[in-house]
Amino acid sequence: PTTISRAMKLNYISKSLERISDHATNIAEMVIFMVKGKDIRHTIA
Repeated sequence: PTTISRAMKLNYISKSLERISDHATNIAEMVIFMVKGKDIRHTIA
């Protein structure tokens, strides 16, 4: 039971960290667009 609880908490934390990183990426893309006027969204790396 405690293992399941810990696994669920880790899953929630990992999803939250992924959302945070997605938001940070979006903010960085917006800043680049505002500063350089270049839209880098949806480009292949």
